[in-house]
Amino acid sequence: MALVSFIERTPRQRLIELLTGTRLASHQLAQMLGIPERHVEDHLIHVAKTLARDPARRFVLEPSSCPDCGYVFRDRRKLTRPSRCPRCKGEQITSPRYGIDPSP
Repeated sequence: MALVSFIERTPRQRLIELLTGTRLASHQLAQMLGIPERHVEDHLIHVAKTLARDPARRFVLEPSSCPDCGYVFRDRRKLTRPSRCPRCKGEQITSPRYGIDPSP
């Protein structure tokens, strides 16, 4: 991929390109794209909607977890990192990771 063509793409196109075949957290994506993490999270919502209509690819969310008690936020629908664990009230929550895989 040429650097010029990567820069000319929209942020959502660049997100799709970066996430294809890998798993990254929103802070990693923000650093790679040079935009605030909050903007990345907003764009991810739209990327997920776009990929829901694409039969060849699917959006993958690896949920956040609490390293203190092992709680995994499996049922969380928001794409952002939770602030506190509901089980132990710990605040050292891992960031969710996102990716794009080919559909099975």
